[in-house]
Amino acid sequence: MTSKSKNAVRGFETEIDKSREEANWKKAVELAQQLKSRSPQHESLAHFLIGEGKLEAYLDEWPPIKENIERAQRELSEARGYLTLATDEAGKKAGVALDAQLLLGKLNYACGSYDEALKHYKLAELNTLTEKELPVRSLRIVAESYAIKGFCLEQNAVPSSTSRYKQAEREAEMIRCFELASDLTLLYLQRNSSARAGPTLETALQRAPILHIRAGRLHSAIDRYREMLTAVESVSTQALRLTLTRQLAEVLLRGVTGQVYKPPVAVAPAQGTLTRRREDHVSEGPWKPKKYAALNQFVPRNEHEEVLVLVLVGEAMAARDGVLSQSAEFAAARDHSLHTALALIDLLALAALRWGLRPLVLESLERAMKFSFGCAHVWRQRALAAHAHAQAHAQTHAQADARPGGGAWDASVRARAVSQRARPLVPHDAALRLVTASTDYSTGWIEEGIAMAEEALAIEEEQQGPLLARCCLYAGIGYQMKAQKTNYRLDKEAANETSLKYLVRAAQLDPNDHLAFYHLALQYMDMGMLNEAMDATRSCLEARAECSGALIVAAKLWSCACAGRRQTRALSAAALARTHAPHSQHALATHAALQLLWDTPEAALATGKELLSLFSCDAEADAEAGGRAELDALSDSQQDDAQSARAAGHSSVRAEMAEAGRVERALCSGASGASGRAPPSARAQHRARAWLLLADICLRLDRVSAAAGCVAEAAALTPYSHLVFYTRGLVHAASSEWLEARLCFQNALAIHPTHLDSLLHLGEAYYRLGWLGLAEKAVREGAALQPGRADAWARLARVLHAAADPPAAADAAIAALALHARRPAHL
Repeated sequence: MTSKSKNAVRGFETEIDKSREEANWKKAVELAQQLKSRSPQHESLAHFLIGEGKLEAYLDEWPPIKENIERAQRELSEARGYLTLATDEAGKKAGVALDAQLLLGKLNYACGSYDEALKHYKLAELNTLTEKELPVRSLRIVAESYAIKGFCLEQNAVPSSTSRYKQAEREAEMIRCFELASDLTLLYLQRNSSARAGPTLETALQRAPILHIRAGRLHSAIDRYREMLTAVESVSTQALRLTLTRQLAEVLLRGVTGQVYKPPVAVAPAQGTLTRRREDHVSEGPWKPKKYAALNQFVPRNEHEEVLVLVLVGEAMAARDGVLSQSAEFAAARDHSLHTALALIDLLALAALRWGLRPLVLESLERAMKFSFGCAHVWRQRALAAHAHAQAHAQTHAQADARPGGGAWDASVRARAVSQRARPLVPHDAALRLVTASTDYSTGWIEEGIAMAEEALAIEEEQQGPLLARCCLYAGIGYQMKAQKTNYRLDKEAANETSLKYLVRAAQLDPNDHLAFYHLALQYMDMGMLNEAMDATRSCLEARAECSGALIVAAKLWSCACAGRRQTRALSAAALARTHAPHSQHALATHAALQLLWDTPEAALATGKELLSLFSCDAEADAEAGGRAELDALSDSQQDDAQSARAAGHSSVRAEMAEAGRVERALCSGASGASGRAPPSARAQHRARAWLLLADICLRLDRVSAAAGCVAEAAALTPYSHLVFYTRGLVHAASSEWLEARLCFQNALAIHPTHLDSLLHLGEAYYRLGWLGLAEKAVREGAALQPGRADAWARLARVLHAAADPPAAADAAIAALALHARRPAHL
């Protein structure tokens, strides 16, 4: 009978231990009560188990927070009685008194009695516990005890008379408790993969680094995060690792830069025959969690690499755990997973965009689409990232990839499609509409861009928002491009007037915006209002002295006849523009043209050669940058300068150039398909234009053979460019080969029907050949395209004079004289 009784008791204990590990407290209490009735000698053990079960069952339903303190004081009295019974001498002999004291501390913490909880931990001699192997359930009890002791020390107010030494000692004790609690928690979760940490232990895991940060020990906090993240992962630690990953990334982004950063130290694997296995791990003690250790562990070299690794890993985990179901029952879980994913996606954007890693952000946002249905923030972020990626793609590949079906074109179409989906979700967001307008302008969708800019303007006018001036600027730029595109005089004048109205308003709303004054100066210059254009240029340079576009405009204005041809000022302005924008093709070309007029021909030729060598150097620099292993963060000033250079570049290029580019690309594609050669790249197009500039300089220096060689080099790069045909026609005209020149100008107009210089020189060729009717028709078409060009009216006067029409010739000559004062000398 005795053996049967002992076996029955052992069976009860086994079942109870299993129920405790599985947190099946109802069954554990029932078994403990049966044990008490069947085996009176185990009464203290039964009391402990009953008290433990009732306490844990209550806390599973009502966690130990301040809102539940009154309920805990009412409903935990029975559990308190059982646990108190287990602390007597019989409990000490049974070996449950220590655990009972620890659980009483937990019970008093739930009841808001923090001093009583600390007394129980003192009676249990928690500070002097020996680190040894513990059962799984005991691991959790000890971990919660250290965590609750730390919380109690935090909750108790420190008297004002307490010395700094005592305060520091108390703070150190709190940090020690939380660190021990976090180590024991991770070890417990590693040994019991099906368990959950619970709110107490989850909070304790995050508490020690926060206390280090508050005390100014940033490196200690980072090391603590790293120690927890290098622990071997289990199923129940995935959510915790996600939170810790995000917090460490935030700390590194906010507080660690440059020499302050200390890279982590890799955990060395133990010596032995199996150390090369990937799943190897090490442990530093019985209370320390197991850590990953391998020979090929990645160790970041700087804070940039560590932040990117953290946010990428965290974003992948958050995207994996996203709730896809739209059912109402999963609303809370869906909101929680979405909030976590959004926090990591925003961190990734902050970390990656600083170094120009736009595709990385875009991929992350596209992955978030599967669980962010109808989320305005995600759609807005994705739209902004798509537009940034499209603009970067267009700047990288220039016009070579902007055709329908090309990479830049597809990126712009995709960006606009995303913004169309995002707009209804953010009906009062003007910034998104301005970004969409910018992409539309760069792609040639001028009408769509104007609609977006005016929609943004209406939003800002209704709200009196801070982007009102920028909305006016974008609307003015749109109408400016529309005026350049249209060839109908009334539409052109209406667009110019609307553009001027918006640009003047933008400059009045924001007197410090140099771009508003720059585009206003361009508009004044196009409309022939040179004094107003000079005033706007001066205002632009006052707002931003290094604006290369404004310096180029100033050089053009000072080179006009009405300015007295102040060649010294014009040359100085062009040289300054070249200094501030050394990689700008327009700045170098303008400087070369002015040098040809008022400096030595050798200086102009040297500038043209520098422009030609610029693109070779840029190609080598791109190859070198592509092979860099280190992350190179662009500073804010560099990004601002780059944006200013793009916006203040040669924006006076006519919008219909896009149509000519499409024709050229179609011809190149057909020819490359027949010959098997690839179409010209963006770099080839830039080099071809540099060769054509050199050809123009050589023609002005009467070096016709050298100009012909430059045209041949350009034709080898872009054989179907209208500029190549036009410049080749100039070479033939310089040699008085008018039939060949006429054919070249006609070819250029076949590709670009509104190229004004080709029209005027075609009229000159007709005039030289004696075909006065055709000459008059060609020159009149040119004058109708741009009535402000003095040379068009001068050529028309000469043709009409030869055609024996003196009154019409006189009228054309008067118009040429009136416009001559507004014509820049280098045009």
